Amino acid sequence: MKRFLLSFILNLCLIGVAMTAWSQNLMLNQKEPENEIAVVGYFCKNDTMTYRQSHIKYKIENNDTTVSESYEEEFMIVVTDSTSKGYKMKYIPLSFTRQDADTDNSLKAIMTNAMSHMMQSVVCEFTTDEFGSLKSITNWREIRDQLKKSVKATCDSLYSIIPSLSIPRKSLEDFLLSNLSTEEDIRDLYEVLETLFGMHGSAYDICDKEEDIEEQGLSGHVTIWAGYTPIEEEGDIEGDYAFSTQKTLTIPVEDMKDTFGALSMIIGGISGGMASDSLEVAFDQIVDSLKIAKPNGAEVTSIRYNGFFLNGWPKIYYHVEGADLGFFEQIEIHAIEWKHCHWEYIPVAGPTDNNDI
Repeated sequence: MKRFLLSFILNLCLIGVAMTAWSQNLMLNQKEPENEIAVVGYFCKNDTMTYRQSHIKYKIENNDTTVSESYEEEFMIVVTDSTSKGYKMKYIPLSFTRQDADTDNSLKAIMTNAMSHMMQSVVCEFTTDEFGSLKSITNWREIRDQLKKSVKATCDSLYSIIPSLSIPRKSLEDFLLSNLSTEEDIRDLYEVLETLFGMHGSAYDICDKEEDIEEQGLSGHVTIWAGYTPIEEEGDIEGDYAFSTQKTLTIPVEDMKDTFGALSMIIGGISGGMASDSLEVAFDQIVDSLKIAKPNGAEVTSIRYNGFFLNGWPKIYYHVEGADLGFFEQIEIHAIEWKHCHWEYIPVAGPTDNNDI
């Protein structure tokens, strides 16, 4: 019944601009059950949102902080059509800046940089269902063809930077092309869309709880919060809501070498391209140091936060992953924040054009 009512209300948007405003005002003032929050997008044709996305990875060792990877980009989401069955939207890249450590010439960093610049010239068209949940990328074939044309240029750049690369050029080109073949391949490149719209269409219990957990044989603790957020700065609206989860797992010292999956992020930050025998030595050194610095075990922490405006537009997202070995920490932060917005209908006093965070 609830799904039917929401679909019926969304159909009212077809009546016209005046009726759209009236119907959305009705929707946004409907009260959800007191114990849950439904993530639903009440969007209008020509709505636009500009976001800033940033990613930073750094390590802390002997009180010295080093940034190993960092990038920032801006993009715009535009609603091109609104129907009773959902929305048509565009993802428009605006800018991209990457700043890595001078010594970071890893294959991953170079490939990520090249791919990101390639995608700056591509506009992604996608659809959502009536609640705002991502359905499909409609121009994936066009994106695929454009990216395939750029593969050669990417390899030119890569092999000029690392001429001694052990991977044969043709093998690398074939590998890249093989991962640009299907809609699923292209959708994987736009993970940000899933991040922004992946929770739409679901309802979550309002809660604030903590509990001990066991995950993959590791003991830990989790804090879960879901609720309405207070008005604290310009742009906040009464009725905005958010969801957050903070989880910490402890890896006992004696299990360190056997828990390679949980340590992949840590080892990747300090081992680079080590050979297997060197990696084994690094493991032994980590365990010996950990016995002194963190006798109770290494701590791996994950924090995830999704914030939404009253009308379901994504507002802020951040994901923090960290590993603390006592003598060494590695932290990775991924954040998405709204920067500018234009809504065809503003239900209450809230963000308008040129409102900056």
